[in-house]
Amino acid sequence: MHSEHTISIGHEFIDNLSGEEHGSQTEYIVTFINKGTLKMHHRGVVELDANMFTLIPAGMPHSLIEGENLDVWWVSFCPSCLGLNENDPLMRPFRQVRLGALPILKLDEKRLSSITFLFNELQQALKNAHTNYLEVYRSLLILILYEIEKATQLEKYVVTGSNKVVSALDYIQRHFLEPISLKDVAKAIHCSPSHLATLVKKDTGYSIGDWITRSRLTEACSRLLHTKAPINLIVEELGWNDTTHFIRQFKKAYGDTPAAWRKQQWAILNEA
Repeated sequence: MHSEHTISIGHEFIDNLSGEEHGSQTEYIVTFINKGTLKMHHRGVVELDANMFTLIPAGMPHSLIEGENLDVWWVSFCPSCLGLNENDPLMRPFRQVRLGALPILKLDEKRLSSITFLFNELQQALKNAHTNYLEVYRSLLILILYEIEKATQLEKYVVTGSNKVVSALDYIQRHFLEPISLKDVAKAIHCSPSHLATLVKKDTGYSIGDWITRSRLTEACSRLLHTKAPINLIVEELGWNDTTHFIRQFKKAYGDTPAAWRKQQWAILNEA
């Protein structure tokens, strides 16, 4: 069977949705609003209705404010588990979101039957889950990402926030495995540390340190799942100086110690 960390899908019907905080997930998330309305917060309040996608890269803070009469599909996936990363052309929309674009895309109604077919096929494949089906999951996901790539980014939702914040988050994404700090990020983008700290906190709700930690924790999950490296080696490779501190941060984010999380995910992968 597959691990839910690798790829999962859901189709839900919700009459009324109340507020939900998100932001510590290790997976990338695609949501498609088939019917209904949804209001969410992502560097500001955005409103969605029928035939709209939302894209959330791993670790990006966001929250659901409210929704009504929703018919919604969602897919969560681990790119590295499926041989993908943000530099791949079909993953470009996620990178644009990480760099400041709001995660809203409008699907042409002519493509509705195609995307619905792909969601249904992926859901059925996952119900018949088998370790040999990984290429099937990947192929269906790539076709979904292709539909997203063809969707239209609404003009009023193109870019938001400070250019300094965008540059800072991009620098962190490219250098989080190095021993970087607020001072390093500020120096790289030619900004004073105090000013950058204020901008990032105001624009995203998180500190520079939070963003570095989130990026490292996401990578930690990938290495725990896909390698047999001992935890203390992973800690060292990810730039933590204290294994105890890493374990504490990991458990705070995911509810389990790294060892327990790895054991659980491996058990799912080894089921047959």
